[in-house]
Amino acid sequence: MRSLSTVASIALGLLSLSSTALAQNGPIGSTETFDYIVIGAGAAGLVAADKLSETGKKVLLIERGGPSTAETGGNLVPPWAPGTNLTKFDVPGLFESMFSGQNTFWFCKDVNVFAGCLIGGGTSVNAALYWLPPDRDWGTISGWPSGWSATDLAPAQARLKARLPGTDAPSPDGVRYLDQVYTLVSRILGGSSYQGITINSSPNSKNKFYGHSTFTFIGGKRGGPVATYFRTSKARSNFKYVQYTYVNSLVRNGAQITGVKTNQTTWGSSGVINLSSTGRVVLAAGAHGTARILIRSGIGPSDQLAIVQSSTGAADLPPASQFLNLPVGQNVLDNPSINLVFTHASIDSYDNWEPIWDNPRPADAAQYLKNGTGVFATASPRINFWREYTGSDGVVRYIQGTSRPGACCFTTEETYDATKVFTITIYLSHGIKSRGRLGIDVNLQAKTLNQPWLRDAVDKAVIIQAITDILTDVKKISGIQIVQPPTGVSPADFVAGYDPSTMNSNHWMGSTKLGTDSGLSGGTSVVDPNTKVYGTNNLFVVDAGIFPGMPMGNPQGAIMQAAEHAVSRIVALGGTPTTTSTAPQPTQTLWGQCGGNGWTGPKACPTGSKCTFQNDFYSQCTPN
Repeated sequence: MRSLSTVASIALGLLSLSSTALAQNGPIGSTETFDYIVIGAGAAGLVAADKLSETGKKVLLIERGGPSTAETGGNLVPPWAPGTNLTKFDVPGLFESMFSGQNTFWFCKDVNVFAGCLIGGGTSVNAALYWLPPDRDWGTISGWPSGWSATDLAPAQARLKARLPGTDAPSPDGVRYLDQVYTLVSRILGGSSYQGITINSSPNSKNKFYGHSTFTFIGGKRGGPVATYFRTSKARSNFKYVQYTYVNSLVRNGAQITGVKTNQTTWGSSGVINLSSTGRVVLAAGAHGTARILIRSGIGPSDQLAIVQSSTGAADLPPASQFLNLPVGQNVLDNPSINLVFTHASIDSYDNWEPIWDNPRPADAAQYLKNGTGVFATASPRINFWREYTGSDGVVRYIQGTSRPGACCFTTEETYDATKVFTITIYLSHGIKSRGRLGIDVNLQAKTLNQPWLRDAVDKAVIIQAITDILTDVKKISGIQIVQPPTGVSPADFVAGYDPSTMNSNHWMGSTKLGTDSGLSGGTSVVDPNTKVYGTNNLFVVDAGIFPGMPMGNPQGAIMQAAEHAVSRIVALGGTPTTTSTAPQPTQTLWGQCGGNGWTGPKACPTGSKCTFQNDFYSQCTPN
């Protein structure tokens, strides 16, 4: 019997912060203006806000949710860690608990899929898997235009890697815990001659390669853009952020955006926050959130704009003559994912991760509380792998595999040992042809209108072949029981009967596609190669929505790299905001960029620090 005590009075609703907007560096004045307003504090928004604030211009970051990690003001601490600052969002090993509980306040309540509504967005609630994108994720082969090749994005990747190198050994003591799944799955993959590598040391090795799962964790805690980009932006006096602030729409005068309308009516006229005369809005609210804001602002397909016209949101629309009929919400992508479940005597399923929030294994909890090491220093994935397949249509597609102890969300008549279960999830990624659509409903909430999974016959054939190949290799290892697919069910029948609602990977992309074929002229693109929305002067999108195709792996690394590159293009445009900043221009903040090829920002570091060379594209202010 477990002896670790629980505290019944601490429940999932522990977070006791008011829904009143909280502002950094003081409240927003009714006449205050900003050079840049960034909407959304997720993977893209945190990168964009930090890079824009490096220029010395006045930047406002708006987040609709509240704090996450303790560093951001979060205080949702598990019952076994009272008196600490180890919140649900700080402890990597609590990842699997994100999807249970009565008050999952960290997920957006007006989106019909899982979406993070808190500081960090999805990066604060996901498994933090982190891949430096291969060259193939960029350029024309993935639908990107000139200026978005792997060569063009190499400086952005170098800057990202310098800020966030990632780790495949997250526990600070260097030990990989609960590693039986890695050992067994690597044997399975050996049946098809896969090779083991350090994944991010060789980003282009994606055909029959595997390695230890790589994460954005830092020092045994969740890191990601919150602990890096957000930390440096907060230190600048020209940067503000507000939370619990919902952006309803953009204030437009034809092609010019003059401000954003929020739910915070105490900040002036109808909750409007104003841009400076040369200011810009940068949307980073995610594939669903950004699409919603655009549609509510008169930018999107006519059928979606008609919904707004017939609602209470009509008052915020510009005149119909200023509507921009762009394909917002089209080209939507998400990885279809299929779970294969097995048992083997060597595996510890870790109680299927069920008691980790309120009653974890005492020794593991005690170890993490003592020095931040052990099982709780990482999330559940243990191994990842990739393989390419050429479909009958001649298109090369890639599958990614992720394996972890435990299993979830299936029913079976098979008899199996639940203490020995493990899962291999097969994702179809780069090269995928299936597309869906998203938009809004009559309540003006973001909604998936057409599911994007396996609508293309060749996509379906490829994932069936990938499952067949894995099962063939599984059968070469003695002692493995196949639980899913059930006995007697072929891979094709298994996929055909798979519940689409459980095929969702929550890697939503493509809803505001970037390209040279403007949707205003019958094309497929919403934003141009500078990420500017067609038909506008000063509105940009930098989040997952701009991707023309699916990256090869979990997309947060690609999203941050794209945001790095996008901001460099935005800043380089003519007509850069000219509002004078009160920030000390010559001196960078600690951990900020102070040099590198093409760098035009501050090059001096604050007292007690120095400008340290990281690579040709990035030097950083680090402590002496």
